[in-house]
Parts: sequence; structure tokens; C-alpha cells
Amino acid sequence: MIIIMMIKINKIFAACLVSCNIVAALTSCGDDEAPIADLTPAYCPSSIEFQLPEQLQQLIYQDETGASVLPLLKGETAALAYTMEPEDATFKEVQWTSSNPEIAAVDDNGTVTALSSAGLGYSIVSVAPTGMFSGSGVNCNLKVKVSDVLVKAQGVNVEASATEVYAGETIQMTATILPAEATYRTVRWISSNEQAATVDINGVVTGRVTSSNTTNVTITATTLDGSNISGSVDIVVKQIVQPQRIELDQTFAAPAYLCAIGEKYVKLSYTTYPEDCTRSLIQWSSSDENIATVEDGVVTFNEAGNFGDFTITARCPETGNESSVKMSMPAGLIRELFHDPDNYSWWNAKQSGNGSESSHEWHYGYLTVTTYNQNATNQRGDFRCWNTKTYIHAGNYPLFAIKMEDARDLYEEITSVAINLDTSGDVDGTKYSGNVGGSNNKWAHDYKCADGSHVYVYDFATQNFATGGLLPKDKVGAFSTFQIKYADMRTISHQIQYRVYWVQTFKTLDDITDYLKSEGIEYEQVK
Repeated sequence: MIIIMMIKINKIFAACLVSCNIVAALTSCGDDEAPIADLTPAYCPSSIEFQLPEQLQQLIYQDETGASVLPLLKGETAALAYTMEPEDATFKEVQWTSSNPEIAAVDDNGTVTALSSAGLGYSIVSVAPTGMFSGSGVNCNLKVKVSDVLVKAQGVNVEASATEVYAGETIQMTATILPAEATYRTVRWISSNEQAATVDINGVVTGRVTSSNTTNVTITATTLDGSNISGSVDIVVKQIVQPQRIELDQTFAAPAYLCAIGEKYVKLSYTTYPEDCTRSLIQWSSSDENIATVEDGVVTFNEAGNFGDFTITARCPETGNESSVKMSMPAGLIRELFHDPDNYSWWNAKQSGNGSESSHEWHYGYLTVTTYNQNATNQRGDFRCWNTKTYIHAGNYPLFAIKMEDARDLYEEITSVAINLDTSGDVDGTKYSGNVGGSNNKWAHDYKCADGSHVYVYDFATQNFATGGLLPKDKVGAFSTFQIKYADMRTISHQIQYRVYWVQTFKTLDDITDYLKSEGIEYEQVK
């Protein structure tokens, strides 16, 4: 048994598959013999990594598989070096191998020679401790890609993760070399002002502390294949300047302004002292995050149907100076004015048929909707709210109004249309759906405007839904479908366009006419 155990230990020790620290105290059978001295501990390598000079490091890039690639021209050589941990490892001998020695050969000193691009065109060069070469996982690899002919770069596209960086913070630059088959895929990075910003060989830019609050710096990427083609990006290095005081603009303060949940967000304006302070240091808070949250001055409304009053506060952390704006989001208020191309919720219903499809185009203050071929003689182009839910409160805002063009006023050949307010939702568990008013063209009121448009008004307080009947006046309804069904424009065989100027809910008819007057719109009540 003793002999067998010794053989096993020697195999493990020789192969260095685990760290060994064997201490043996052997004594003889005789009482007078002294014990044999303790054996010296043996330490196996735990890791090995390439330690390459900078001129090689800046040539290496990551390919689509995530492998580190060193490009070499046929006939070139590269001296690879490595580091091993721990430094006092007992067994330091290593073995260099090449997966395709006919493409790239490597000698016992780690010198790689590019031979040919034939076949795969690359070889995996590895270094590992000799005793741990097979199956240990203690090794490092480098993909050497060989090219027979140099393909030079023709262009460099440089991008930055941000165009501003604060002192002590970093941003990432990336360079894309054209054409894609260029031999060398990396660049040399240079900063125009290293006192303000440095850039490392990987394109990481670090802002530095300077005496100026803002400094313009150009980061340039230059090819490494001798073509000297370059690209650059201008960035601004900012110093961290504590805000001392802040004043929020009161444009969105209640009761002068009421937030409509479907508007999704508003951007607050504010003034800081000093003006060029680091605004990201300002601390923002909402008194009721169930209704609205705030970040960097952007107030985002909830989508769950929570309504009420809330206060947004901005605070300067160093001085404690604060400024607030009191806001309100009433239940049932719908307002879409098409004043923000990046934030509107109503557009065409994405319909198609008979070789055509509906579409829309945004303009400040209105949308142009293009219909699709409903059939050979009819056009259709429904207009829909694309929010997850549209919230209605028949007690707070009973009047739904849409200012839009009627195709009959635009095209002489159109003799009839079918306009409906089409819905699907529920109020406190009761389902409401179908056309408001029961059938086609059943708006409660119609105002003909001087610009040729109409304001069609539906009254939730007096008009029944096709399913569910009349809405209760003391509860909020959540509707997943809420749209103007604009169909059966006949007789016309080609696509047409109409405009929608706004969609809103109002408390009274006087509120509607007051709004039209405030917009300078002349009108007459047709119905």
C-alpha cells in the first residue's frame, strides 16, 4: 500500500495538476536513527498570460467570435512574451504550440513567424506550463491571422460613446476601418490636449482636472499600416462644478397647466447658478412616484392610470438650495397637439389592403394621414391612439373632440364617409365597446372651421356606447382601443390624404369654443 501511494503522489507531483505542498517525516524502524528532513513545498503555476509590447498590443483586435487576433504579413515575425503566477512557481518550463504551423510557426522562445495565408489563413498560438499542457486550462492563446499581401485602409470612421466627459470620468471611442478586408484593423489614438484628456491604446478617453470649466479636445485615430489615414471626434471635457442654486420654470405648474397622462412626459426648464455647473449633480425627486417620476428635469408620467397632484423638486446637494413646481394630472384629460415629433401618441391605424397601406406624416401642429384601398371604390384610413391605455372620465371630461378634415370637403368625387368613435375597454369591471352614439357619423356636435376642417365632438355624458351603454360619471375607464374609424369614403379608387390637427377632451362646449378662439380659429356650429 505504501508503494502504491508513493507512485500516485509522484505522478501528481510530476504532472503539476494540483498545487503540491507535501511534507513527509519519515523515521526508521530503529530507535537510534534520526528522522529524514522535511521535503521542500512545490508550487504549480495557477495562471499564465501574454505580456506583449505596446507595438504588438495596438495591432490586436477582437474578431466576430471574440478571439484576440494578431494580424501579420507573410514573412513577418513577432516576439511573444508571457507572465506566470505565482512568481515563485516551482515548475516554470513552458511549451509553445501552433495549431497550424504551416501558416504560423512558433519556436521555443515564443517567436512567431508568418508563413502563409493558405487554407484557414490563421493559426492559434498557445503557451502553457509544460507539465500542465493537456487539459489543465492554465494556458493562453492568440489567433495569428496571416496575409500574403497588405490590404491598406482607405478610410476610418470614428465614434464616441458621448461627446462630453467630466474630469475623472471616461468615455469609449471606437474606430471602424474601411474596407472590411484591410489587413490591420486597429488604430493609434492621439489626444490633441493630454492636459485635458488622455486616450489609451484601446480608445478609452479619461477627462482630467484643469483650470478651465470646459475644454475642447480632438481625439484622432490613425491607421497603423503606413497609409496614415485618420478620423477624429471633437469632445468637451468638463470640470465638476457644484450647483449653488437652482430655479425651476413654472410653465407646467398647476392650475395654469394640467398634465395629460397620454403625453407621457414633459421637460422642465430651469436656471442654475453658476450657469456652467455640473447639472448631473442636481438631485431630483417627485412627491408621488405612482403618478410621475423625474430624472434630469424630465418628468415621466405613469401608464397605470394613477391621477392627482404631485410636486417636483430639484436640490443642490452642496448648498441644500431647492426649487419646486406643483403639478397636476386630472383623470380623463386627453391632449394631443402634435407639437413634439419625438412624443406623440395618435397616428394612422396601420391598415393595408389591395396593394396599398395607410401612413402618416408629422408636421408641427398636425398630421397628414394617407388612406389605403379598402376596395375598388372605397378608401379607408382610421386614426388611432397608440398608448397602452386611454383613460376616460365622463364626469371630469365628458366631451371628446377631434379637429380633422372631412374627405367630402376635399374631394368632389367623394359623396359619403363613415366616421365613428370606436372603442374597447372597461370601467370598474363593466365592458364598454363599439361605436359611441351607435352608428356612423353620430357625433354630438360639429363645428365647421374657417380652414376647412371640422371639430367633431362626442359627449360621454349623453351618448351610449354600442356595448355597455352610458359611462358612469364617477369612475375612470381604461380603454385598450380608442380610435376614429374613418371608412367607406366613396366613390374613389385612389389613395387620398386628410389632416388631423388635434385630439382633446373638454369639460364644456364653452371650453371648446374658447380654445378655438385662443387659437385664432373662426368657426360656425353646424350641429
